[in-house]
Amino acid sequence: MRRSTLQRKDRGELNQIAAALGAKPSSRARKDEIIQLIIDLTADGARISQPASESRPGDAAPGGSGDADQGPRSAGNAGPAGRDGLQKGEGQATSREDGRSPDRGEDDADTGNRRRRRRNRDRDRDRDDGWDGAPVAIEGRLDLRDEGYGFLRVEGCLPNRNDAYVPVKTIRQYGLRRGDHLTGTSRPANRAEKNPALLTLESINDGPAELSDRRQFESLTPIHAVRRLTLEQPEDPDALAARLIDLVAPIGVGQRVLVSGPRRSGASELLASLITAVEANEPDMFVMGLFLDQRPEDITEVRRCVRNGDVAATSFDQTPEEHVQTAEMTIERVKRLVESGRSVAVVLDSLTSLAQAYNAALSNAGRAYSGNVESGAVHMPKKLFGAGRNVSEGGALTMIASIVSDGSSPLPGVLSDEFVGTANTEIRLDRWAAQLGLFPAIDVSASVSRDEGRFIDADEIQALQDLRRSFTGGAADDPGAVVKSLETALSKLRGTASNAELLR
Repeated sequence: MRRSTLQRKDRGELNQIAAALGAKPSSRARKDEIIQLIIDLTADGARISQPASESRPGDAAPGGSGDADQGPRSAGNAGPAGRDGLQKGEGQATSREDGRSPDRGEDDADTGNRRRRRRNRDRDRDRDDGWDGAPVAIEGRLDLRDEGYGFLRVEGCLPNRNDAYVPVKTIRQYGLRRGDHLTGTSRPANRAEKNPALLTLESINDGPAELSDRRQFESLTPIHAVRRLTLEQPEDPDALAARLIDLVAPIGVGQRVLVSGPRRSGASELLASLITAVEANEPDMFVMGLFLDQRPEDITEVRRCVRNGDVAATSFDQTPEEHVQTAEMTIERVKRLVESGRSVAVVLDSLTSLAQAYNAALSNAGRAYSGNVESGAVHMPKKLFGAGRNVSEGGALTMIASIVSDGSSPLPGVLSDEFVGTANTEIRLDRWAAQLGLFPAIDVSASVSRDEGRFIDADEIQALQDLRRSFTGGAADDPGAVVKSLETALSKLRGTASNAELLR
């Protein structure tokens, strides 16, 4: 067998020829080493018949007999096996006990080669290639891919060149989930890689890096709110928005709160004031602000008002996919906190922007509502908003989200109809009050808390109902009456130092 002839054959054919001669090359043997092994095995005069039609090597037997059932000649006098432990047969080889030929077909060989190449790529990906520098400290949120591996997002929720690759083995070993906050060490990227790679894992969600029996968020038992989320700040009696909400639409820990109103009715400003109130009254509650499709200067203002929590935001010049990625990563992050027993409050502005992002990101192949509104564009915001709940196992997710009640496109109307009845507490904003410069522009008569009797005693509920009637004064349902009721409420709030004094 000439070397030039063997060079033209692929690795699978060479392995078949070596097997027919009674040797089994190592899986790590190089092609040149297999060729040399075949030459050494045929150095004693043995030759493999090669018809002019170039029959397959797996169909030829040594000695030119052409009988597939005949065993190969003895290779006991063959030369050395070569590097990396190429194995040769000892003594006279015989046919396999199952009656099959010892060599494999071309299709099976190609399939095996592909499997080996995939395994080699995985091993090459996970090894450090002899890197011996100092490990680099790293932390971030885990973002998983459908293939099983993931990336540690070190700068927000969007992909970055500094994100660290997390192998499948680590994810399975520790039972990691999307949104987990990880700390550890990493190594720089190799020449063939785009991202650094995680070396060691030190902590998971601020706890030890060990396999824990965490329950899935969806398997936790949702229950009604049993504790009130007080917004009034005793040290700041001029925070009228928080005081007014406590009076007309009290919020419970673990409830879903919907702030609905037309555009430019002050929803963003109201949500920012709620973040400040929650941080002031609930120091143990983690506050997460999620602001999508915002103006950059508004994002800066929101970040400044958040002291102990976190803010995930996207500006209006970013793509719909970036809005969606930011929202999904944020919700997965707070779910992991609730699984560990933490109480979290998410302030989202807005569900309408999120639905618009989903509608733009989805293809038009699916079922759509009238006006070319994708069904998934409505379902995904509902799924995100529905994550708000109080759970019996400990922890709670309070969801406070805004939604636009009108607009030029069909989406706001469809979205508002779909969210009817999903919120425990609804805060309505009024366009006319906002245009007159009243803040907060809350419609006192239309705002309501449906489950306040579960976390407020009966005597206080009766006092609150009497106070609300004094705000409205039995006025008719018209824009002027809404403004008049709000002015009355704000006047009474300014004349007292606390809500308790107002309820006496």
